[in-house]
Amino acid sequence: MPRQRTPTYLYFVLIISLAFLGSQLLMSLLMKTSDILDEIDIFRSLTAGGHSDQPLDTGAGDKHHTGAGDKHQFDDADKHCSPGHFQLNNDGICHPMLTCKDIQDNVNAIQHIGGGAVKQVYLARWKKYKVILSNLSHPSFTDDFLYGAEMLQQFQPNPFVTRLLGLCLSVPAIVTEYHSFGSLENINSILKEKDEDNVVTRFKLCLDYVKIINFLHSSPTGTHVMCDSNDLTKTLSQFLVTSDLHLVINDLDALPVVDSSKASLIKCGHREIVGDFVAPEQLWPYSGVEFNDAQMPGYDEKTDIWKIPAVVDYLLGEDVHGDVVRFNLFKLHQKCSSKDPTLRPTAAEVLKGYLDVQQTLKL
Repeated sequence: MPRQRTPTYLYFVLIISLAFLGSQLLMSLLMKTSDILDEIDIFRSLTAGGHSDQPLDTGAGDKHHTGAGDKHQFDDADKHCSPGHFQLNNDGICHPMLTCKDIQDNVNAIQHIGGGAVKQVYLARWKKYKVILSNLSHPSFTDDFLYGAEMLQQFQPNPFVTRLLGLCLSVPAIVTEYHSFGSLENINSILKEKDEDNVVTRFKLCLDYVKIINFLHSSPTGTHVMCDSNDLTKTLSQFLVTSDLHLVINDLDALPVVDSSKASLIKCGHREIVGDFVAPEQLWPYSGVEFNDAQMPGYDEKTDIWKIPAVVDYLLGEDVHGDVVRFNLFKLHQKCSSKDPTLRPTAAEVLKGYLDVQQTLKL
């Protein structure tokens, strides 16, 4: 039986259909390619610092552009007043450091705003100013309280440390500057309130954080380790956000000193530390053996380096441009996350890496 021939018009229908489908597929591919090329252009403008003299438009605007030499708003105030004096709200008035009598007679607590085992913290008023009053929680923590007070004294004046306004060792009590934004825990709501939620501002906060770690590791009083940092929330609570969106460290009562020259290591407390936020060397190393503080090995400042990637990842937020910053920091953060602490960079090396990224991305 002879085979039936396919009608010619069906070939034309098939050819036209294939051509239509092919054109649709081609258009789809072209549109996808265009989107990819746009993303590559954005990526290049961020990562190839030498390709353009203009910084990426991140929504921050010129007013938010910050360089490595940015100053806190109170730098000039610190220079304006002589040692033992302070200025508040940049009002041009230098006040002498508050004494025990000044604190007892003129600093009035308004509201309890926080506290812990070592101290209770109050929003207070002194003259026309809002200040922070910290009182000892319990006599058993007197040494910790006084250590924090000593650190505050020794670090003054410093743009990375909350400003000390008064001190009374006999009560004991500490008066410090009030920062209305509160702690770094609130950073997401702060940036939205200030309409500053952009990668430039967020990276500036990351840079401040690294600068503070570098300061603690190279301070005149020795290499200090941030022990109140066993989880992300606790770590963020150690920093206050200033009105010009910089950071200052606020809680200084758990900053033990490492003396590398004497192979003197530290331990953050006498209880077992758990969790994946802390450095591996802070964990009890003997599986199947009950924790014993006397057998727990000591460690050094490299525990702070381990935590930098996690803190910075949080601070960068969910902005798409934050992913490009993360990409540029990837190799440095890999080194920070080395299980062997001796392979991690120093804080100074981390800071240099961050400043290089800032310059590359024109942040």
